[in-house]
Amino acid sequence: MKNRTKAYIVLQDGTVFEGYSMGKQGSTIGEVVFNTCSSSYTDILSDPTYYGQIVAQTYPLAANRGVNPKNNDGEIMSNGYIVREWCDVYSDGNEINLDEYLKGRGIVGICGVDTRRLTRYLRDKGYVKGAITDSIENLDELLKDINNYTVSGAVREITIKEPISMQGENAKYNVVAIDYGSPRKQLNAFLLNGCNVTFVPAFTTADEISAYNPDGVVLCDGPSDPDDEPELIKNIIELIKKDVPVFAIGLGHQMLALANDFKIIKMEKGHRGSNQPVKIEGTKKIMVTDQNHGYAVDKNTVSKNAKIIMTNVNDGTVEGLKYNNFKGLSVQFTPKGDIDSSTGFIIRDFFKMMDGENND
Repeated sequence: MKNRTKAYIVLQDGTVFEGYSMGKQGSTIGEVVFNTCSSSYTDILSDPTYYGQIVAQTYPLAANRGVNPKNNDGEIMSNGYIVREWCDVYSDGNEINLDEYLKGRGIVGICGVDTRRLTRYLRDKGYVKGAITDSIENLDELLKDINNYTVSGAVREITIKEPISMQGENAKYNVVAIDYGSPRKQLNAFLLNGCNVTFVPAFTTADEISAYNPDGVVLCDGPSDPDDEPELIKNIIELIKKDVPVFAIGLGHQMLALANDFKIIKMEKGHRGSNQPVKIEGTKKIMVTDQNHGYAVDKNTVSKNAKIIMTNVNDGTVEGLKYNNFKGLSVQFTPKGDIDSSTGFIIRDFFKMMDGENND
């Protein structure tokens, strides 16, 4: 290993994994989750849906490409990073490696961990809190801190502070997207397919949104518990009364369900990574989707006001809802930016709503 300083992962039940310090030395606490993507670690670590979490990379080799230190990759949202092995040999001498990148951002990491064993543990145990630390001398105190750890106020902390206007290609629609802490790239599906987008802070009121005269409203994804901020649910209830088409993603999907008196459950095992299989109800079609969440809509509480249109193949949880009492459509996963992709039809259905069509 490049860095021989011992480090440890300590989980809330006292399980300890050994490895070597990477990035900033010290300790960090968070919900420990795994990610099955092999995409850029800068994208993963700066994804707001990982706010308050420590991310374990299941792919065994991370960072075989370096980072240009002049690039602005966005603020890191994850509390820590876990890898099996990282690469420090690059063709471009101007790049910095993963260790240097994390140090520069003040993020605690660990390498040399048996991530296969850790992933199996997290898969079997589900929701797990833990820490990365360079010392386990005061293990009892650390375990108390881990078990007392909670993520609250995440949306309030990371939502944008001022509205942002974005011009789309060959724009036909004006869409307002509410930022609950979503990756900006989540808006590409709209910007690339005929929408001007006004990106607004999470606590923007229904009246303020209505003042933009939108053809449709998007409730974006975000981190944390969907009923953490009751004010946001009240805003959505008022927004529904405006009779504007609503499309919701991830956390937005869950909060839209709460606004319609459906219940949310905390999952025993969350959905993490880029390979979650989703079945389109009434068909034999299955999509492979990108997800990161630990809550789901309780299918037993979905009333006649909505129809379940998609479910997860692995556990049967609700992945998509079509509302009957207003123009509403929601999905648990992130649709791809390419409207002709396997998930592109969902965006097209939202466009039909904005056109006034009844897309049953």
